[in-house]
Amino acid sequence: MAEKQTNVTSTQKAPNTMVKLMRYIKPLWGILFAIVLFSLVGSVLSIIIPTFFRDIVDKTQDGIVHGFDVATIMNDIYISLALLAGSFVCNLIQSYIAPLLSQRMAQRMRRDTNQKANKIPLNYFDTTPAGEILSTMTNDIDTLSTSFSSTLPMLVTATAMLVGCTVLMFVTNAVLAVTTIIASLLGMVLSGIILSKGAPYFKKNQDLIAELNSLVNEDIQGHLVIKAFNAEQETTKAFDDTNRELFDSTWRTQFVSALMAPLSIFASSLSYIFVCVVGAMLVFTGNTQIGTIVAFIVYAQLFATPISEIAQSAGTIQPAIAAGSRIFSVLEQDEMEDEGTTPVDTQTVRGEVDFDHVAFGYNPSNIIVHDFSCHVEPGQKVAIVGPTGAGKSTLINLLTRFYEVNDGDIRIDGTSIYDMSRETLHDTISMVLQETWTFEGTMRDNIVYSKKGVSDEEVWSVVEQCGLGDYVRASADGLDTMIGEDAGLSAGQKQLVTIARAMLDGAPILILDEATSSVDTRTEAVISAAIDKLMEGRTSFVIAHRLSTIKNADKILVLKDGDIIETGTHDELMAKGGFYADLYMSQFDTN
Repeated sequence: MAEKQTNVTSTQKAPNTMVKLMRYIKPLWGILFAIVLFSLVGSVLSIIIPTFFRDIVDKTQDGIVHGFDVATIMNDIYISLALLAGSFVCNLIQSYIAPLLSQRMAQRMRRDTNQKANKIPLNYFDTTPAGEILSTMTNDIDTLSTSFSSTLPMLVTATAMLVGCTVLMFVTNAVLAVTTIIASLLGMVLSGIILSKGAPYFKKNQDLIAELNSLVNEDIQGHLVIKAFNAEQETTKAFDDTNRELFDSTWRTQFVSALMAPLSIFASSLSYIFVCVVGAMLVFTGNTQIGTIVAFIVYAQLFATPISEIAQSAGTIQPAIAAGSRIFSVLEQDEMEDEGTTPVDTQTVRGEVDFDHVAFGYNPSNIIVHDFSCHVEPGQKVAIVGPTGAGKSTLINLLTRFYEVNDGDIRIDGTSIYDMSRETLHDTISMVLQETWTFEGTMRDNIVYSKKGVSDEEVWSVVEQCGLGDYVRASADGLDTMIGEDAGLSAGQKQLVTIARAMLDGAPILILDEATSSVDTRTEAVISAAIDKLMEGRTSFVIAHRLSTIKNADKILVLKDGDIIETGTHDELMAKGGFYADLYMSQFDTN
């Protein structure tokens, strides 16, 4: 038997969200390289342009005294225009490529989170609201990709502009360079102080959006119950409270982000004033020329703009980091333990099942199945009964490896289910659960589901056996009738579809968990007869609260507090007059 003491395999924790994000960017290095290349080239061209502005002004000023060299001046103008056009084209190209990178990254994240969902133990979904999971897989990934698309080119361009401007400014005039940098840094310091005040709210925003989505999801799914119990006021209040909190948090973050633009204007204006004042003094003392001042006015703008963009991008990066941390919290969830590799031919499985001293608890400190042992012969119909919370559905979850046992073993035809792959195990088992599930598609699609090579004759056969024939024939499109989760079928008809799906699957082991709970008594009789015929030669486990439906079971297991307290056929257990007999007769108690 495979080792089961460790139920999960821990994933490697990356140091922070940005490092983890780089794992998604790395395979797209070609696109990233193109973005960086065009951003750098565009920035370099923009930085060079002011040097030609300086030459144009200086040559024009000198031409007033010594005569104009029109050809030289026009040549500088043409070069400036060419550099400006080149910078525009480079920025246009990188603006086109950047969304491609972000969407490729988002596509990979959606794929990975969807695949991860199939590997995470079910207890994660039992303890995490569906709306929160949905918010992570949609809203958080969209937030991250949108932010990444807008900020990456901006950060590359801004960094290149800052470095290039700094170098050229010092080469041109060190005094004016220091003046420009000091004035711009004052604006950056103010931006940093303001951003630090709003940073805690960015993560809170994403959490509140997930909470709001969860509330909406619950309200939509339970709208009939809400109306039936006149709970509209309570649910509306819960929604309004969260919505109000989200408004307050979002308003604060957006206010902080909105301050970046006026701060940028302030920093630029401050730079212009400093450059003009200091430049005028330098011109007056003969230490520089007017053309240099003109160039530095442009440099001041080029230097202040990337600082402003970096400050503004911080307001965009914060929610992206918050969204990323939520995404990676899902991607780094512990996974179900490794699957077995023992080859099993599902076509030859007889259906012999052994529970060997099984112990299990959803919480290891609270064991609910203590020492469960049971041998089921191939083809037997086994009914599992007991009061609510006795562990009936838990045993089925353990047999299908939806949960891992804490101790003991479960074997099919002598092979431990922990030595099989999950795919092989599930190929040997068909299930009809109490919770019905149909998807948007045709009646045929819902019944055939993942099974290949199924003919219409086979589909019609199970449709007739399940009592769906009249409904399908009455529908204009027959088997091509479109149905969905929330429209087209009653609860009972949905249950019939899931039963037909299991019938068509024809696995050697059949599990029916309250499979007839949503149908009327007459339909239940039709289904029971069809299922009895279907179960011939197949091992079946039936969980039913209505004990009258399992009177013909070959073996009845009576559970209480996770232990078998009685075993036998219906007649044998009734003759004993024990717990089962009391449970059976309580169904007819009218007092």
